[in-house]
Amino acid sequence: MEKVFDSIFKTMVTKNPNLLIPLINEMFGTEYALTSRVTLLNDTHQTERIEDEEMETERVTDSYIRISGNNYHIESQSNPDGSIVLRMIEYDFHIALDEALRSGCNVMKFPRSAVLYLRHTSKTPDQVSLIVEFSTGERVMYAVPIIKAKRISKDEIMKKKLYFLVPYYIMRVEDEPLEQVMTDLLELIKSMNQAYENGELTSYDVESVYNHIGRLVHTAYNSEQIRKGVEDVMGGQILYTHADELLDQGREEGREEGKDNLAELFRRLLADQRDEDVKRALEDEAYMDSLLEEYGLVFEKKNTDN
Repeated sequence: MEKVFDSIFKTMVTKNPNLLIPLINEMFGTEYALTSRVTLLNDTHQTERIEDEEMETERVTDSYIRISGNNYHIESQSNPDGSIVLRMIEYDFHIALDEALRSGCNVMKFPRSAVLYLRHTSKTPDQVSLIVEFSTGERVMYAVPIIKAKRISKDEIMKKKLYFLVPYYIMRVEDEPLEQVMTDLLELIKSMNQAYENGELTSYDVESVYNHIGRLVHTAYNSEQIRKGVEDVMGGQILYTHADELLDQGREEGREEGKDNLAELFRRLLADQRDEDVKRALEDEAYMDSLLEEYGLVFEKKNTDN
């Protein structure tokens, strides 16, 4: 079951990185604008482990991103884990080491790190820490804050735009009445739709969250009652995206305007030095849709009933 939670986290980080901005603001007290650019950094780092017969292995972090020149490392945990601080410092050490080697700098700068706990107990602390003691006798405190998803209320999620957490809201059926969770989930979905109408979310972001809710329900909660409740809440919540519009328009109008929009999109991406986004858009139509919306390359769908 834990794999599906990890998979959803990694997928949203990769495909909906801007949903991380409010979560970063909540974790670290920052005030990044929702439109801030989020850069995905290399999340694979080489380590050497004694138990692996000193074979070099890869350690993959859940998320490693940059916003406004600041690096952030976020891990998600579906259950409390007493060893998380050791894994976090291992990840952060190799992140800092890789950055120093890459830049040729003689300073190892650790990223700002945090852990998102999807479940917690009364004994789960608000941060984990350990003391690093150097050969000189100098001691440094390494501490990582813990954010407990279930402590963040529905109203806080809506007020602070913490929509990254919405797919995990269904996990509250483990502790709260199903009817209440479904009522809250419906309000969250309405709030996301309003944020989409206001231009604060893309259609792809909203659609991704819907899909992840459904995935969690059908994978992690084998309950007909829960599935029925979610289906009732989400009935009809299927977006007609701009990628769909482009495809339909291409069929109806010889693809000319669709081609023009795509050509303009790629021209602007290259002008903004977003080469990786061009490559990704060519492989991922849903991501292309989000970029088209980001650059305002959409059109009014013609009325074909006349």
